[in-house]
Amino acid sequence: MSRLPKQRAPRVLVIAPHPDDEVLATGGVIQEHLRKGHVVKVLLVTCGDGQRRGLLLPSRHFLRLGERRYHESLKALQILGVHEKRLITLGYPDRSLMRLWSDSSKPHTSPYTKACTVPYEWAYRPGAPYTHEALLADLKEIFTKEHPQVIYLPHPRDRHGDHHAVYLFTRAALHESKLHPQLRHYLIHYGAWPLPAGKCSDKPLLPPRSLRQGTHWVIHELRPEQLERKCQAIHCYRSQMHYIEDHLFSYARRNELFDLQPSASLTVPTRLIRLPRLLIGLRRGQSSVLSRE
Repeated sequence: MSRLPKQRAPRVLVIAPHPDDEVLATGGVIQEHLRKGHVVKVLLVTCGDGQRRGLLLPSRHFLRLGERRYHESLKALQILGVHEKRLITLGYPDRSLMRLWSDSSKPHTSPYTKACTVPYEWAYRPGAPYTHEALLADLKEIFTKEHPQVIYLPHPRDRHGDHHAVYLFTRAALHESKLHPQLRHYLIHYGAWPLPAGKCSDKPLLPPRSLRQGTHWVIHELRPEQLERKCQAIHCYRSQMHYIEDHLFSYARRNELFDLQPSASLTVPTRLIRLPRLLIGLRRGQSSVLSRE
């Protein structure tokens, strides 16, 4: 009697511009994917090794910061259930990704680490030049190898330059690779959003009013244990707590929020979803994001 071939588990890729974005945006839904038996990998594009408050410090300070933030993500993801072997770190320059996107003439030198190539030996490709072509090639190679069915990535309307650049690089790499996963866009930086700031885990996370039309927002409502583990994971980012603790915990809400069809993306149709109705009737632990899987 012949055995049926074993079905491959769905593969999910979370793309984060900086260490902590992966937990803030998807700390709950990562747990849900794992609970369903999906393979989840996280891709850090930078190590967060730039910090304007210390711009005049020596380059070794920022290299140590990159090491520290990388290990903070390792610890946080371990709390969520993601093994360290499933964290891919590229190590491109923090706060410089838009420059890589717009200028491909020569390697960029980080004003923080003073490096013009990836300086971390544990990165995906140590020594890779800080260029548009190198980052795009890395993403294409990873996408082709991993072949994810679902990708979580920054929203195109995110106001942080690195986040917007990661969106652009991801779309370009997918186009050139001829891959068509489902894209779920998360928002981190949009003015004072989300409000109120700080710990308010009993409140829902709703999109900014200016982004509620012409889009397709869906939610994942966190189970109590998922929310608790997400808060524990956020606590791992101690290097950031001193500066933006309230902002970090603003994302520890009863739900996470994803835009399937952001209005800035002109390649897919858009439609209006009435958000109040979207939040009514969902039982705790269920997710409209995962409903098709």
